[in-house]
Amino acid sequence: MLEFIKKINSIIAFSKNFSEIGDAIAEIISERVSVDWMSLCIPRGDNLIVKAVSSKVPTYFKEDEEVPLKGTATEYVVKTKEILYEEDLLKESRFYTAKYHIETGIRSMLRIPLILEGEVFAVWVLASKRPYAFSKDDIELLKSIADQISAPLKVHILYDELRKQNELIESVYNLSQIVFSEIDINRVFHRFSKELKKLIPFERLNIAIIEGEYLKYMAVAEEIDAERKEGFLIPLKDTASYWVIKNRKTLIRNDLTKEAKFPLDEKKIKEGIRSSMHVPLSYKGKIFGTLNFSSTYPNVYKEREKKIAEILSSQISHIIAISYLYSPFYNHLTEVYNRRYFDEKIEEEIKNKERYGGVFSLCLCDLDNFKGYNDRYGHLEGDNCLKEIAQIMKNNVRKTDFVFRYGGDEFAILMPNTTLDSAIKIIERVKNKIKEKFKEITISAGIVSYPEDGKTRTELIDKADSLLLQAKKKKDTILTTLDTNHNF
Repeated sequence: MLEFIKKINSIIAFSKNFSEIGDAIAEIISERVSVDWMSLCIPRGDNLIVKAVSSKVPTYFKEDEEVPLKGTATEYVVKTKEILYEEDLLKESRFYTAKYHIETGIRSMLRIPLILEGEVFAVWVLASKRPYAFSKDDIELLKSIADQISAPLKVHILYDELRKQNELIESVYNLSQIVFSEIDINRVFHRFSKELKKLIPFERLNIAIIEGEYLKYMAVAEEIDAERKEGFLIPLKDTASYWVIKNRKTLIRNDLTKEAKFPLDEKKIKEGIRSSMHVPLSYKGKIFGTLNFSSTYPNVYKEREKKIAEILSSQISHIIAISYLYSPFYNHLTEVYNRRYFDEKIEEEIKNKERYGGVFSLCLCDLDNFKGYNDRYGHLEGDNCLKEIAQIMKNNVRKTDFVFRYGGDEFAILMPNTTLDSAIKIIERVKNKIKEKFKEITISAGIVSYPEDGKTRTELIDKADSLLLQAKKKKDTILTTLDTNHNF
């Protein structure tokens, strides 16, 4: 007996993970007791975590799976601190999990509490395909083993939790660094979402910000084709985010087909979304938006995913707030960069090219007929027009390009690593999209390229501005230094 327990304790001490422990202990136990399925069930809040799964039959419960604790045999054992033996599940199915075990061929189950300092920290579960598989002698033997292995198992559980905690801290730190690397989160959001998906599963991820009575989608990464793209506005009360903001806590929805309660849910279900998690984003004590995860599978988001998302939210909320709400480099009417950031960015680009070589292009553009549009429809509609045009520009340049509100109805577009020919094609696309949207508004533009058209900020801006002034005389025109009728 002592040699038997020594062997098991050695396995616990030297195994790298719970899977190794489960397989090794099951193999040793099977020499004396009939075991077809074994696991450790560890209670954590309202859930239990399944560990050390070893199975000779198809198993319903997987390693590291989280299961609601309420109504389970594990909950009963934790409360009573007593051994529970179900001799034949077909004759006595007392708990909701029994049906899943019966489906895989299990007939009898034995659950033994693992106790330290008077508290049950885990339940050792052994199961067999045979009814009445465990004799009184078997149960006494397993109870004696449980008493001896409780302490080393507790140590391994603590070690495993500490290891995972350190891995989580490192992962959250790396994700935070991605967000902190750019003042415009949209520019790094897809890289951020790709890394985050290694920790939390989703088919759609977005950041949504409160705008009065509306919710606005600011950054979106998705594999689902939903209409709620970047810039999309929806009444706040129609969304799960409204509940999060009112209750100031994370909302997990396990299956939208069974618990649809917001007007937006019908659309989500049609898109194939089954479960979701909505995490508050707060700054200076005020919730200003939510970080939203959606999956096409039900029951995806558990305590682990919630914990990761909330830690991440606490780390990045302030930079999101600064990026979208308080940035000194952001023009909040048009939601593009402002003149101050343009001045910094073009100097940065010139220094970069002086050091490493390469090209970039700059476009200054102005709205034709905007004054008449403003006079005709009013300043509020004029502001909306500026906002829409800025969004058209953002959506029709590349992710690596920068759009700035240069002043009034004038915009600047900085295109790193872009030749003049390529820049012309980009601005032509922008111009055509604006014409499609606004019948009365067109744009005129002047485009220059570094280093051909200038090597300093002043030279480049002066040439682009001169080209813009001449283009505005014609309207709906793009001019560059390649046009032969210009002398500089």
